[in-house]
Amino acid sequence: MRSILFFPILLAAVHTYGQEPTEEAPISIVYTCAPCGCELDGQQFEAMGVCPSCNMPLRPTLIGIDLKTRSVERPKVGIFLFNGADIMDVTGPLSVFEHAHFTIATFAQQATPVRIGRNIELQPEFTFENLPQMDVLVFPGGGMAETDPGNPEILQFIQSRKDSTEVLFSVCSGAFFLGEAGLLDGQAATTFAALLPDLEADFPEAHVLNYVKYTDNGQIVTSSGLSSGMDAAFQVVAKFRGAGRAQDVANHMEYDWTAPFDYARSQLADNYLFGMRSLLGLFARAFPYSKGDQNRWEYRLELTSQLSSRKIMELLRGELNKLPDWEMKTTAPTRIEGYVQHPVLGKGLVCLQLNEEEALLIVTAERLQPYIPKSQGQ
Repeated sequence: MRSILFFPILLAAVHTYGQEPTEEAPISIVYTCAPCGCELDGQQFEAMGVCPSCNMPLRPTLIGIDLKTRSVERPKVGIFLFNGADIMDVTGPLSVFEHAHFTIATFAQQATPVRIGRNIELQPEFTFENLPQMDVLVFPGGGMAETDPGNPEILQFIQSRKDSTEVLFSVCSGAFFLGEAGLLDGQAATTFAALLPDLEADFPEAHVLNYVKYTDNGQIVTSSGLSSGMDAAFQVVAKFRGAGRAQDVANHMEYDWTAPFDYARSQLADNYLFGMRSLLGLFARAFPYSKGDQNRWEYRLELTSQLSSRKIMELLRGELNKLPDWEMKTTAPTRIEGYVQHPVLGKGLVCLQLNEEEALLIVTAERLQPYIPKSQGQ
């Protein structure tokens, strides 16, 4: 079974509350194949890795302590559909929000099917009249965003929702919907490159920027053209889930979000943590930081108070020692260091450093041999 250290961190579904630690009882961790239809569904494994049948990551579960958990409510995103809306403007942010485990709904002026792009017909789930309360509303570009952005029905809808919606988010020429509704006055804004002069002329009170992928004014978020909507969507994820979670989702999607380096997903140093992130998620109260490059990656996790920080370190130490590819270098109550052999990155050093005072766990992974891009190594 593969034992390399994977998997997006599981914070959206688990949070610990209320129960005092009962550390006298033996506590262990088992791993199971999540229900997927393979022959090993539900079977338990002793170490992290992937299912040998379906090759999906194994899920860790704590045994010996009844952690009281609650589901964290998922942010709700509504995506406006209309004939001629650009496909990328719709599906790019949709994919980001889906991978970030947001609840997604589509809506339109009427309940009839709409055609986005030239060939894709979609059935909206809701209309302006019956759309439930959303945390985020997405207004894509194309179609009527460029031919009829001042449509009275649309403006009335935006005005009726602006005070109860946390984020109003436009993609590409969707900014003209927000501008017509008076929401860009005094705000930084951007749009598709060819339409920047029009946006500036139509809404002189807006601060139109021509050198950014997106703008974030708090409630009002605008992006430039097409794939830039994904960049802005990651920014929205960061607003609700933290920059660490947004970066983790971007890495999982193999999308170069904010990293200033030569991007190649398979070369990022967080690959040394393949598998470990789901294990860490069992004990994390929040995941505020995830950043790095090909040579070094750092996570910061705020730990639950239901178990002592040192008990968590003890459990993590035991799980790492089960791995055939793990070579312990340093072990102490507040620090674990070891070497990991990765098939692509080579040998790396992983360190877990506990800050007991803040109940903060800092996890780093770094290459022993620095990454050299092919263009420089030739």
